[in-house]
Amino acid sequence: MTIKDYLPETEILAQLAEEAAELAQAALKLRRALDGTNPTPVTEGEARTNLLEEYADVCNCMFYLTSSADFETIARYQREKILRWLARLEGRDK
Repeated sequence: MTIKDYLPETEILAQLAEEAAELAQAALKLRRALDGTNPTPVTEGEARTNLLEEYADVCNCMFYLTSSADFETIARYQREKILRWLARLEGRDK
């Protein structure tokens, strides 16, 4: 049995949205722990661990929402987005 045997795609999408929001919150919390401008009682180590846990949750949802045929497309999107990100950063430094 897999998750898809228990939940329809609509519920996995809802779970993904929830986990993505939690990932965003975890990233912001780690930023606070690193920056110190707006202190948090959470240590940097705790915040980093939470970020990884939330990332794993998002990955799990995406695993069940995509097929093996999607992995090549995802890899292409990742490469394209990294190149655009680098281009923006390089343009900023000129």
